[in-house]
Amino acid sequence: MEKLLIIADDFTGALDTGIQFAAYGARTEIMTDTDMEFGDYPSAEVFIVDTETRHLPGPEAYDVVYRLARKAREAGITYLYKKTDSGLRGNIAQEIKAVLDASEESFLAFLPAFPEMHRIVKNGVSYIDGIPITESVFGQDPFEPVTCSRVKKLFGEYQNIVREYRCPEELEINRGEKQIAIFDASSDDDLKRTAEILQEKGRLRVLAGCAGFASAVTEYLPVFRHERKKETVRKPLLIMCGSINDISKKQIAYAKQAGISGITLTLEQQLQQGYLDTLQGKKLIAGIISTCVREGACMIDTQAEMERVNQYLGSQNRTLEEARVDIADRLGEILGEVIKGGLDATIMVIGGDTLIHFIKKVKCRQISLLCELDKGVVYSDMKLQGKHYKVISKSGGFGEEDLLVKLVNLTEDKWEKGCGGNGGTILFEDARKCLLR
Repeated sequence: MEKLLIIADDFTGALDTGIQFAAYGARTEIMTDTDMEFGDYPSAEVFIVDTETRHLPGPEAYDVVYRLARKAREAGITYLYKKTDSGLRGNIAQEIKAVLDASEESFLAFLPAFPEMHRIVKNGVSYIDGIPITESVFGQDPFEPVTCSRVKKLFGEYQNIVREYRCPEELEINRGEKQIAIFDASSDDDLKRTAEILQEKGRLRVLAGCAGFASAVTEYLPVFRHERKKETVRKPLLIMCGSINDISKKQIAYAKQAGISGITLTLEQQLQQGYLDTLQGKKLIAGIISTCVREGACMIDTQAEMERVNQYLGSQNRTLEEARVDIADRLGEILGEVIKGGLDATIMVIGGDTLIHFIKKVKCRQISLLCELDKGVVYSDMKLQGKHYKVISKSGGFGEEDLLVKLVNLTEDKWEKGCGGNGGTILFEDARKCLLR
């Protein structure tokens, strides 16, 4: 049986790419343990590993990804897919180079476009909603602003092996010459056409791109299709937003204007050590639970003006990077506490950092992919302390302004979504050891 490994640098990225194959019908395993053994999962057809390397220094990210890809090759996994951020964040060049080097192949095709999300590549330049990516919200990100719209320039010292193609018919491969091929794409048809030509030329073994290309390439890779089933989304819905991306900010603001209750955490609630153990912290948890149950939906967000954030951090002698980690950790704590407090709700988590901190905080043992509710919006089943919780997740930079309102409107007992189940199991660091006891 041919197998595929997808390497993602954050958890929502692992989910929104993994769901493309789960929805197609492949048995999919998703993990955060880069030391896992592929042989422990003989029935898996697609492995997806979240390396959590987006915020690491480039050389460290290279090493983590290289070791994982090398292990996959030695385990006999035929196909490798390096999932990249559609906003071009993270160590894209280093991680793609690591996959190519570890594979011992000479060619890697990279398609960073995601046309369905209005993210295209034209003449080698990445655009979002018609403007170069550096002029978009991703160029204004306070943690990791994208500084280059020309995709090839991301590769720095590796540019000598990078070639750009306006269409797949231009593809040239010289025997023995190492090449990273970047392809333009302005539509889903462009992605599929490139996948088709790569298949004809036998060049699908090592690939890179976001969830858009993953969706296009599913039918060209030898993964088996299993039966799909319908899933339901039920209320109440608790939305936790740890992203400060402008897209997420607009979604939260739109939902509040539409009448959906929201709680914006103060900087003290987000960053003060031990806050949830205080009387005020306990009242916050109780208020979240009661609001969610009473109104059917509740949003928790961390929006704050960056000027005020910087002033607060200065007074506490802390860095912005430390704050990023602490805020994600605090949101994970809040989610854990509301579950401990008895809230039985569908949980939506916006932002990969928030999601992975939540997963680790509650020591989740098992999650199964269910379906994709909207592009990049993944619906999963989480098993926690013998109970099942439904979880919706998305990257902070995904979705239209009215996305949250649409999701709240969908959380009705009678609503059913015809989407792919049978997506296999997601296992985390300690899960494999637990299941093998």
